Amino acid sequence: MQKEIAQIKFNIKSYKRLYGLLAGEHKSFLSGNGLDFRELKEYSTNDDIRRMNWKVTAKRGEPCINLFNEDKKLNIVLVYLVSGGIYFGSVRSKKEVMDEIFANLSYAAFLKKDSVSTLFFSTKEEYYRGVSTNKSVMLRDFVQLKTLEVLGKEIDLKLLEEYLLHRVKRKSLFFFVGDFLEMPDFRVLSAKHEIYCAVVRDRYEEDISYFGNCSIVDANTKASSKFYGNHSVIKEYQKLIESHDRVLFDRFRKLKIKAKKVYTNDNIIPILASLVKDR
Repeated sequence: MQKEIAQIKFNIKSYKRLYGLLAGEHKSFLSGNGLDFRELKEYSTNDDIRRMNWKVTAKRGEPCINLFNEDKKLNIVLVYLVSGGIYFGSVRSKKEVMDEIFANLSYAAFLKKDSVSTLFFSTKEEYYRGVSTNKSVMLRDFVQLKTLEVLGKEIDLKLLEEYLLHRVKRKSLFFFVGDFLEMPDFRVLSAKHEIYCAVVRDRYEEDISYFGNCSIVDANTKASSKFYGNHSVIKEYQKLIESHDRVLFDRFRKLKIKAKKVYTNDNIIPILASLVKDR
């Protein structure tokens, strides 16, 4: 256990260059009332009319408001989606990759001295660590992460959204880490908060090339069954997962949720950098 935690710490420190995007005193990417101008936005009924840019409105012929960067620190919530399916992996398990993503995001947030809380969730709260700006609590999170049992567990994203809406009252930035093989809703949550998603997959589960008889075990329920793979079955499976992902990422786009897919054989750092710089 100590060796595994030490390895996580080493990986985090070796990736410190990533957090030039996040480190140090910063201006928030949540909209606020600060003096740091960010961009113009077309006026909508819920906007504060005091932010109206009358000069631009007159020039464009349509109402526009000013958006500013918020001066205060961020409230960051790191959410780890627990299910038996993340035990799977052909190169390394999805859980290993999720652990690494979680650890790096955690380190980045504490490096900025933001307020950070942590949640591991399946069909219930598996672990919750309340808001802190103290880096020392990371070790507690890592210990919980490395001892987390995932086999036989399922994720309920509807229950998760209800839980978060009840638990988190302050406008926050959410980072979700999971395989998202279940479809989230997130309409209500995204209306109030900023959401980022790391969708962790193994290439083999999207492009199965096995043919013939085999026994398979559902890692979520631990139920076993016989499977016969032929061209038509494999093709139908691939159609289903492609359709699922189209709907998933279309939903993310419509809700203005930023998301990136991460595979188990990927170098996660450039992908995380791409995800967070979109802010």
